[in-house]
Amino acid sequence: MEKKLNSYIVPKGQVRSTYTVNKKNILYGPAIPKHILESKSNLSQYFIRLLGQHGNRIAMVDVHDNSEVTFNGILNTSLNIASWLKYECGVQKSNVVGIFSENTIWYPAIMLAVWHVGGICALFNPSYNKQELLHVLNISKPKIMITSKSGLNAVRQATNEIDCVKYICPIDTIINLKNTSVTSSFVPVNYDNSHTCVLLCSSGTTGLPKCVELTHKTMLLMTDVLNYMKSFVNEKDVLMGLVPMYHGYGVLVMNLCMSIGSKTILIKFFEGNLYLKSIEDYKITVLFAVPPLMVYLAKSPLVNKYNLSSIRVIYSGAAPLSQDIEIEVAKKIGKGKSIEVQQGYGMTELSILATCADGSNANNKPLPGAVGNVMYGMLAKVIDLDTGKPLGPFKSGELCFKGPMVMKGYYNNSEETSNIIDQEGWLHTGDVGYYDKYYNFYIVDRIKELIKYKGYQVAPAELESVLLTHPDIEDAAVTGLPNPIAGELPIAFVVKAKDSKLGEMDVVEFINKQVSSQKRLRGGVRFVDVIPKNPSGKILRKVLKSMLNKSKI
Repeated sequence: MEKKLNSYIVPKGQVRSTYTVNKKNILYGPAIPKHILESKSNLSQYFIRLLGQHGNRIAMVDVHDNSEVTFNGILNTSLNIASWLKYECGVQKSNVVGIFSENTIWYPAIMLAVWHVGGICALFNPSYNKQELLHVLNISKPKIMITSKSGLNAVRQATNEIDCVKYICPIDTIINLKNTSVTSSFVPVNYDNSHTCVLLCSSGTTGLPKCVELTHKTMLLMTDVLNYMKSFVNEKDVLMGLVPMYHGYGVLVMNLCMSIGSKTILIKFFEGNLYLKSIEDYKITVLFAVPPLMVYLAKSPLVNKYNLSSIRVIYSGAAPLSQDIEIEVAKKIGKGKSIEVQQGYGMTELSILATCADGSNANNKPLPGAVGNVMYGMLAKVIDLDTGKPLGPFKSGELCFKGPMVMKGYYNNSEETSNIIDQEGWLHTGDVGYYDKYYNFYIVDRIKELIKYKGYQVAPAELESVLLTHPDIEDAAVTGLPNPIAGELPIAFVVKAKDSKLGEMDVVEFINKQVSSQKRLRGGVRFVDVIPKNPSGKILRKVLKSMLNKSKI
């Protein structure tokens, strides 16, 4: 199986930074270097080696209480926690350990401890209520739940209704293990890197969340490939650690921090002044962002009150970002100096990233709005929405990917797994996009979110990007309003800027002047206080639909 896989991810004659496409319109990313592809390490072995190399340098700082931890501190604490998990709680290989917490400098040590004993980390959104938590617990069936103080009641209520959870442990109790001295006697468990390392909850924007199963091999490949690219993040960088650690995006940031040796400045929640002051005080060089944060950076007057000159690059992901916002952020923060804003595209099901800009490819700098090239070792194709036929450049269709970083599957859900991964191993993303002549990808929208107006397919993301260029619009979302004649009419939900006197017809006319007939806001405009989004920044269109139903428009 491994040899067969290698034969198609490394086309004959292909070298680093070479992107190719064959006669069947299948795109190939550059080959993964042999020493990375054939590594047998699991994440426990991998991080024990690298954390030891980074030594007593500061790894993470919590801006809320100024607490910090070194790379050696993460390693030693993880070994102490692992000993406790194994000998006190009886956690064995393949047992699931749930983590229900907001960001903390101890999150990496807890995850690593679970990997030391051969366990599986199940990461949960700490804002889940009892029923939401109960749903994912019934899928993952953890033996132990590690929770922050704020999540303790929800965990107790949910676990009262299931039998699988044997222990509930507050993080504060675990942190005290850092002061014990059992590290020298604990020996991590040996296991193959095909073993599952983490269960990540899908966003659930189109239904109940599923648990995505990723292996040590897939996560190690993603981390090592990004390190190999070097231009992505380096050891001298100071990273912004706002993205949630329970999310795949956050796991990737943690892995980069621990593997490369970059310092990460951790924030538990977003507050404008705190966020911007942290960038200024800690001289943060790399921001990891989501589109709502990018909109904030583009439009908030607070941004001009802080010195953000330390930033060299901003990476935006998790949801589509308009070209105009991307350009505006670069201009506003850069203030005359060169600053990069790069988009990437991915899914939890693809080990987080499927495309990103390759800085080593100097002759191909992505245009604004592009999400980069297909990742090393991966294949991609864009298929016609009706026929399934692979399409050439500049033709929109569904994005599909294949290769060694595709998930193992949805945990305990073979039916849903077979619905998203076909018999040839292609993962169908449900996202609509295209690629240009340089193989840069662009995201148009989600298939299920396309508005069907009189047979035309209208992409909400396109209209949202136009709306966000209006100076009196802070945020916007577009969906389809059911109509017996046309099928659906585009309708916009708009958050006005403070003190704005913007009216419905002002918005309608603003859009009508810039789009073709089928894209006009025939469903009208509704002004709201906030656009409903999940933590990664994806617009919750099902919530917008329910708002329409309740108002009986």
